[in-house]
Amino acid sequence: VPMVSRRGFIRSLAAGVAAPTLFVTGTAARAGSRTAAPPWPADGDPDYWAKLRRQFYLRDDEVFFNTATLGAPPRVVVDAVASSMRDLAGTIAQWDYKHDRPNWFTGYYAENPIRQKLAGLIHAEVEEVALIQNATMGMNFIAMGLDLEPGDEILQTDQEHVGARSCWELLQKRRGVVWKTLQLPVPANDPQEIVSLVEAAVTPRTRVIAWPHITSALGTIHPVKEICALARARGVFTVIDGAQAIGQIPVDLKAIDCDAYFGSPHKWLLAPAGNGFLYVRKSTANRVWTTLASGEWANEKDPGLRLQQRGTGNLSLLLGLDAAIDFHQRGGPERWFARIKQLGDHLRSRLEALPGATIASSTHPQMCAGMTTWKLEGHPPYAMVDRIWESARIRPRAVSDLWGMRTSTMIYNNERDIDRLLAVARKIAEGTAG
Repeated sequence: VPMVSRRGFIRSLAAGVAAPTLFVTGTAARAGSRTAAPPWPADGDPDYWAKLRRQFYLRDDEVFFNTATLGAPPRVVVDAVASSMRDLAGTIAQWDYKHDRPNWFTGYYAENPIRQKLAGLIHAEVEEVALIQNATMGMNFIAMGLDLEPGDEILQTDQEHVGARSCWELLQKRRGVVWKTLQLPVPANDPQEIVSLVEAAVTPRTRVIAWPHITSALGTIHPVKEICALARARGVFTVIDGAQAIGQIPVDLKAIDCDAYFGSPHKWLLAPAGNGFLYVRKSTANRVWTTLASGEWANEKDPGLRLQQRGTGNLSLLLGLDAAIDFHQRGGPERWFARIKQLGDHLRSRLEALPGATIASSTHPQMCAGMTTWKLEGHPPYAMVDRIWESARIRPRAVSDLWGMRTSTMIYNNERDIDRLLAVARKIAEGTAG
């Protein structure tokens, strides 16, 4: 069998096409077949978003408003993952470990073509990007990799996702660091108020500010650029939780100028679960020890490679990430982000007119996008989401008895979906829901 480069192999699979010089024909080839996606809509098509929804496997009789937990991957992403796994199962005997041939797993290798795509999307250098499994792993790599001593202070919000705060709780118990949380206003509608809260909390013992770009429960977009500038002037290390940011809003790490940033492409970027990334700025990467070590653990020239050494991983999931980035770029990031915000604004404007509705999320134009958490007076959120699903097959997510249901508006949603949700909520409030 003629040799195929790893780069060419990844490109061919990410495009959903088996590398013809590598694989056998017959059963294995048939196993790799996939359902063709409908044609991509033309840019000027007035039904652009409705036609783009056909690129997904989502059912027509269901509405999914929980992208902030897990995005619905498009057909090309699902097919890229499934095809590569079927091809592995059918052709694994051809895998010969030669250095110029593709490997069927990842976790040891640089994966530069995919890292380069991701770096371009977030405005970073390829050596600053590590491909990891999820956001929790990213925060843990930073927390466990920094040299922190008893009494060193870490600042966070009181609205952290469990995956972003638990590592600091552990270090407080294990090493005696001081984990401080700042109470945020709900709703938060003043970016400067957030910056002032951080500034007032910084002390000479503050070593780390670990802050969300977008909060998980409420979807509030924080002024992280200003927070990072404040921290940098005081010599404080910054790590930003971008789990809800990539794919929902533009992410420009050069502009934010943080020391570290991590994200979850399986949400708004619509990659398969099992994909995450960690950015560590070159100039400060030497402050972060490798805590999950394998062959490249000491590679100081490529800190991203050093920090993505996690042992055997699933290459097919990375191919899904590669396809998800291509899908995002084909849709056009600016149009993608604008659509998410447009739908979020549509929801929030109508909630303000819904009797008994309270919005816990920000409505400040700079602090909101596609996540809105709200509730109806007298209707417990967890019971409410069950009733909405049972009566209309619409799926938001309850995140808090206090704050309510989080509704994520994504490119596969539309204004009609939002209006249906609110119509059902109104009927529940009136006691007329089925």
